[in-house]
Amino acid sequence: MASIQSVIEAAFAAEENKLIRDLSADLFKETTRPPIKSLVAELGGKLIGYVCYSPVFLKSTSDVSGYILSPLAVSPEYQSQGIGSALINFGMDMLTKDGVGVLLVYGDPGYYQRFGFKEEIGRLFVPPYPLTYPVGWTGMTLNAITTSDTPTKFDCVSALSKPALW
Repeated sequence: MASIQSVIEAAFAAEENKLIRDLSADLFKETTRPPIKSLVAELGGKLIGYVCYSPVFLKSTSDVSGYILSPLAVSPEYQSQGIGSALINFGMDMLTKDGVGVLLVYGDPGYYQRFGFKEEIGRLFVPPYPLTYPVGWTGMTLNAITTSDTPTKFDCVSALSKPALW
């Protein structure tokens, strides 16, 4: 856990640092069903990247399962070398094999669009709190799902159920 906290501390600006460190610590301690899934990237035994995928709980009769990607962190000296992309791609493959229907993310749309995240998919799923930067809310389908024209609300794991994160 200390290595993950170090990567987050290095990767995020001071104003986000404590919030994201606390989030990752809370995610690490939380037990959910379906489970929270974390991936790390190591180089020479040193942890250089981290991503977490947490289940979301849709408030609908749909049998669609979903996850949210948050947080993603790569040590600054290893950024722009494909580490974050590898963590995201590996996670997408893992969740697809697990039968997950939708993956959501709240972050830089310019970065996440290249993986297939789309604003149109994000709009179909209403986060539990108002978004500070609505343009950053995107999603993608991983397996065939049936969606309604009416956006579906969802709940998050308790670690993500804090208004300051949204």
